[in-house]
Order: sequence, then structure tokens, then C-alpha cells
Amino acid sequence: MSPPDLARDVAQNDQPGLDALRAAVRRRLWTRLPRGAALKRDAMAGLSSAISNVPDGMANGALLGVNPVHGLYGTIFGPAVGGTLSSTQLMMITTMAAASLSAAQALGGLEGQARADGLFAMVLLVGIIQLGAGVFKLARFLRFVSYSVTLGFLTGVSVLLILNQLPDVTGRDAPGGVAGAFQLLSDLGSVHLPTLALAVLALALAVLLPRTRAGQYGRLLAVVVPSLLALLPLFGDVLRVRDSGTIPQGLPLPSLPPLSALSAFTPGVVSGAFAVALIILVQSAGVGQSVPNPDGTRQSTSRDFIAIGAANMVSGLFRGAPIGGSVSGTALNVLYGAQSRWASIFAGLIMAVIVLALSGAVGGVAMPALGALLILAGVTSIKPRDIRLVVEAGWPSWLAGGTTFVAMLFLPIQAAVGFGVVLSAFLYITQASTDISLVELVHHDDGAIEERKPPSTLASGRVTVLDGYGQLFYAGAHTLERLLPKAGGSERPVVVLRLRGLSSMGATLLDVLARYARDIGNAGGRLYLSGVDPGVHQQIVRTGRLDLQGPVRIHEATAFLGLSTQAAAEAGQAWLVSATQEAGDG
Repeated sequence: MSPPDLARDVAQNDQPGLDALRAAVRRRLWTRLPRGAALKRDAMAGLSSAISNVPDGMANGALLGVNPVHGLYGTIFGPAVGGTLSSTQLMMITTMAAASLSAAQALGGLEGQARADGLFAMVLLVGIIQLGAGVFKLARFLRFVSYSVTLGFLTGVSVLLILNQLPDVTGRDAPGGVAGAFQLLSDLGSVHLPTLALAVLALALAVLLPRTRAGQYGRLLAVVVPSLLALLPLFGDVLRVRDSGTIPQGLPLPSLPPLSALSAFTPGVVSGAFAVALIILVQSAGVGQSVPNPDGTRQSTSRDFIAIGAANMVSGLFRGAPIGGSVSGTALNVLYGAQSRWASIFAGLIMAVIVLALSGAVGGVAMPALGALLILAGVTSIKPRDIRLVVEAGWPSWLAGGTTFVAMLFLPIQAAVGFGVVLSAFLYITQASTDISLVELVHHDDGAIEERKPPSTLASGRVTVLDGYGQLFYAGAHTLERLLPKAGGSERPVVVLRLRGLSSMGATLLDVLARYARDIGNAGGRLYLSGVDPGVHQQIVRTGRLDLQGPVRIHEATAFLGLSTQAAAEAGQAWLVSATQEAGDG
């Protein structure tokens, strides 16, 4: 089966996710190796990405509060496993600062082996959650998380990422975060100047070298040069990676958390896994949408979720860091000339060789250099233009983004994510319920249909055709009720209310229409509902809430736009003529 056929097969498959996973494993695992120039470009892109992932992986491992080599393990299995299974061929699935910071916060005060066990238990849970999200195709629910909330959360992550590196770059034994920043400002004399000097040097090199002929080696040199200087006596007190624990030699072996480590599955670890999984999926979905496949095959967010989940499960089994679709990693992969998913696979395989050959050298890396790289990652992750867009969108947007940003700075990660999800749902319901409009449709002799502001009171003996826009559920139905013209004081008013596009009718809307029909009926008039879906018609009949033998009549939607409304208006006019004649005869 060709790649386009596979993408179409997966997209049209009705079974939730499982067939997609089987298809990915069966047909994609052994994707045909490119040849000639394409193979060379993918290999060079994989090599360049692997080199870039070395400092990033170590920095993310240090951010997690465990041995930085565990970050490198994540950069092995993320690109190799995720690159094999993902539908977005050029997406680089590797360590992410947002995921590492969120996981570090969720682990709280765990230390030593307990922290390591908690982390790897969390990564396994993250993978299981993400795999389930892909299998059951839950990606569609991400659209209910508003952009302003997502931006506020990610901006908060970026600021916390910067603040949490202050102890590493200043050489202070102090907490990170907002509290640590205030402590630093009140006690600048405690800064260890040699540590700060190496951090500033690393930051300068990380900014400047990528713009020179050093290119993709720039960030690696930004770590190597300060680490070599740290060997001088002047920098003897500067912390190195080996100070955080013994550096394992070679590659790790797969292992489940031991029975003695079941205590690692604490409520904080479990709730943190859900928070980290959501953060990774939200950011990865954005990455996947921004990078089309070179061969034109269709992308599937659900398949990408499956790939990321599988990669995290494997990373957890091999004691690696949490991973996801990296914005910077994917951008560099494209910049390096990647042609297919093999660039990611090569990046993972080359990283395995690097770890196998150079794991001993990892211990000599200077911690201030890693902290400087994370500060740079945090600064570049803040998007002033996007923030300005949210602010200019109006007070609901900036209020949502701002409150989420503050929650991220001062609340535990689980609470901040929960707050953001609840806030998104509240904003959606609020906006959907208030974004309701009602217009009167007036048919002119030349066939044109004019939209007008509806009257406040229905005219006597006249057909008024109304059309509503918006979501008519819950509070939206009550908003519609406030907008409907009043029947009080009218005689024999006829209303045609167009409901085309309404796929179901909630109890609230039924109640609103029943009251409106009663008011119109008391005035001696009728209510015609046009453009009604056949399923909605059956629902109305089953509930018996509307008096279809009294003032209410229903005209089902047809394939021709406006036909049922026209028929309802003609029926209403005919009824008016008949009712007027009967009144005259009486």
C-alpha cells in the first residue's frame, strides 16, 4: 500500500485508534529507507539534530532534578520511536522544557532515588494517557482549550523556566521560582561570581555561535567551552553534572518500577502525569499542524498522539525524560534539510551511539552552562506578538490568559492545568451563550431577502419571519428568549422561527419555545418552526412539550435552502386569511 493509500485508510477507519496503531506498526515500522541524495540529507539532518539534542537533553535532565543523563535517554527513544510511528513525518519528538518543568513541579519535594522512581513512573503514566488519547481520538477536545489560556499557560512555563535556573547560574543554594527570585534580589552578595561568569559566557556563546560558521554546533560548543574552563582552579567550586550523582556507563536496560517503588505512584505523581500529558499533547498538536508532510500524505493528530504516547512509554521503561513534539527541535530538523521520518530515526540512533561512547564525559559538564541554555530556551519561548494579539482581542481574552499565567506562577502545576481547563470551558460556555443574535427576514418583491433588527413587539395580523444565529443551548436559549419579540398586546400574530442547522434540541430550548408558543397562542396567533431537522422533529414529538395540535406547527428542512421557511411563511399567511375571515363571519 502506498503512503497516500495508508493515510486515507487510517483516516476513514471507523474503529477507534487501534487499527491505526496496528497499521502504523505493521506498515510504518519498516518504512523504506531513502536512497541516494535523500538518504544523505536525512542522515546529515539526523546527525545535526542529535548534536543539537545533546545539550538540550542534558539541560532538561538537570531541570527535572535527576541525573542529566536521563534527559539524553529521552532524546534517544523519542526521535526513534516517535519518528517511526508519527503521521507528521518531520516532527521531532524529543525533550521539551515545558514538559520537564511541569514534571519537576509535580514531583514536588521528592529527593534522590524516590524522585527518580517517581519521575519514571510518571513518564510511563504519561505515555499510557497519551496512547489512550490517541486510541480514543480525543484530539478533538483540544479545540475547547482556548488559545488565550494556552498562551498564558505556556508563557507562565517559560517565565518559571527562567526563574528556576537562577540558583544554577548564580551558584546559590536557594529555591527557584518567584520566591527564589525575590530572595536573590534581596541578597545579591551571595552570588558566586565564577559560576555567574561561566553562565554568562555560555549564554553569549549559545546566542552568537549559531549565527557563525559553527552553525548547528553552536549550542554544543556553548556547553563544551565553559565546561573546559571549569577545569581551571579559578572555577574549582563550580558545580558539574557528576555532582548530582554517578553517571551510568553505556545504554540503559528496560525496567519497570520495582515493587518496592510502588509508593512512587503518589497522588501527586498520578495527577502530575495527567497535567504533563496534556501540556505535551497541546504543544505537539500545534507543532504537527504547522509542518506538512513532504510527500503530501495526510496527517492525523490521533496517530501523532499514539506515537508520542508510545515514545513516552518506551522512554519511561528505559528511565528517560518525558518527551513530546518539540517546537525548536522540529524547526531545526526542517532547517537541517530533513526529507522524511528517517531524519528523526537517525537522530535517535546517533544519540544512542553518542551516549554509549561519551557517557563518561557527561559528568564534566558545568551546570551553569546547562542553566544558561534553559534560560535561553525560556526567553525564546515567550512570544510578544502573540501576547499582544491576545491583549488586543478584548478583555475576555487577556483576562483568561493573564489569570492562567498568574496561576502557573503561584499554583502547583496540577492546579494550574486544572484551572486552565475549567477556565477554557467557562469561557466557551459563556461566549457561546451570549453570542446569540436574532434578525427579522423581510422578502422583497425583487426576490431579495433583507435582514433587519426584529421588532420589540409582534405586529397584529402579520407574519414575522425570524432567524437566530449562535449556540441555542443552556444560557444561549435564555438569551434567545430575551431577544424574541413579545406577543403581549398583539392580536393573531404569526411567527416563523428558522432553526436550520440545529441538530438537537435541549430541554432549556424546548422550555423557552413552549413558553413563547403559549404567549403567541394566548394572543390568538401561531408559531411555525422551519428548517427543523427530522431528528429534532421526532425529539419534539417524543417529549410532547410543544403543543403541535395547538399554536405550534413544524416544517422540516429540505435540501433547498429557505424552502421550508418560505412554505412556513405561506402557511402562516394562509392561516391568517382564514382566521380573519372566520372572525369576520363570526
